[in-house]
Amino acid sequence: MKRKIEIFVLALALLLAGGCNTVEKIKNIRVTSATLASLTPTGFRSLEATFLVGIDNPAMQVTAEDISGILYYKGKEYVDFVVDPVTLLARTTSVYEIHGAATLRPDVSLLQVLSLAKNYDLADFTADLNVTVKLRSGIGKAVSLKNLNLQELLD
Repeated sequence: MKRKIEIFVLALALLLAGGCNTVEKIKNIRVTSATLASLTPTGFRSLEATFLVGIDNPAMQVTAEDISGILYYKGKEYVDFVVDPVTLLARTTSVYEIHGAATLRPDVSLLQVLSLAKNYDLADFTADLNVTVKLRSGIGKAVSLKNLNLQELLD
C-alpha cells in the first residue's frame, strides 16, 4: 500500500510540474503585429471591425472566447466591444483574422472614432478586457485584465 501511495505522489508531482511548464508557455504567448483590416459602421452608434493580428504561440492550442471589454482613448471611455472567439494553433506563429463589434459610449460620436481610424497612436489607447481562456482539453479560466496599453502589447 505504501508503494502505491509513493507512485501516486510521484505521478502527481510529475503532472503538476508538466502543468507549470504549460502555464509558463501560455504566459509567453505574444502579439507580434496588428493591423486594422476593415472598419464598417453598422448603425449610428456601432461598428464592426476586422483586425489581422500576428501571434506567436509557443504553447499548446488555446481558445479565447467570451471576449469583451472597454476601449479607452487618452483615458476616456470610447467604446464597449465584443470579439468573436479565436483559437490559437499550437506552437505556431500565425496571422489571425479577428472580428469584433463595438458600441460607442454615450458621449462619443461615430465621426470621432472614424477620424481616429486613419491617424492614431496606439500608445494613447488602453483597454479593460474580459476573456475566458480554454485549453484544448476544455479546461478554462475567466481572466480580467485592466488598463492594458495597446502599444505595450506589440513591444
